[in-house]
This record gives sequence, C-alpha cells and structure tokens, in this order.
Amino acid sequence: MAKKSRNYRTWTTHEDAKLVEAMLNMVNAGGFKADNGFKSGYLQHLGQALKDSLPNAGILAKPHIESRIRTVKKEWQVVYDMIANNNTSGFGYDSVNRCGIVESPKVWDSYVKVHKGAENWRNESLPHYDDL
Repeated sequence: MAKKSRNYRTWTTHEDAKLVEAMLNMVNAGGFKADNGFKSGYLQHLGQALKDSLPNAGILAKPHIESRIRTVKKEWQVVYDMIANNNTSGFGYDSVNRCGIVESPKVWDSYVKVHKGAENWRNESLPHYDDL
C-alpha cells in the first residue's frame, strides 16, 4: 500500500503579510464576505491576488492558502480568547510588540493548565492580530 504524502509548506512572514493584505482587500472590496466567513470562490480570488503579489512563490489556493487560513484562524482565536475573553483576567495586549502580555507567571501557568493551545503564545508575537 502506497503511503500518502502530505504537502507541507512553510510560510514566510512576508507571505503571511501578503495573505492578510489580500484578505483585507477582498473584504473591503465586497462580494466575498458572508456572515460567518467567506463566500465560495474566495480561495481562487486570494490565489490570484497572491500570484500577482508573489509571482514566484508557488502558493496554491488549495492546499496552501486554505490550510494557512485555518492555521491563522486557530492562532488568532487562542490569542483573542486570552486577551478579550471576559473570563480571563491578568492578560493584556502589547500593541507595540503585537503580543499578549500577562501580569504574573502564576496567572500564565494556571491558564495554560486549562488551555493547552496557549502554551506557545507566551511572549510570542501575532503580527496581524489587529488586522484579523
């Protein structure tokens, strides 16, 4: 039986910035925004926008952009839940360094015990948090 290979792609900071820029342009132009996400055809639109702005990157709508949007959405949600959730206290947002901050290591440790997905976000920047 043949082993199914996965198509992994590492995104650069510049490529992430171009993806977020393309998403913002798409939303601001209208036509693809829906109540809970994007309307069909948005991947092709983003694929073309990235092809225009990053012609030699080889980024495809499927699987690259689709996968990256899922990942960025998960990352944003973890940081948002830490910072903006009414049930979390002791957290804030550093707009200069674009990262979540915590008032004490105890607060962080107790939060991470309950929210395993947050453990990698201590002192870690999410540069496009405000745009997303």
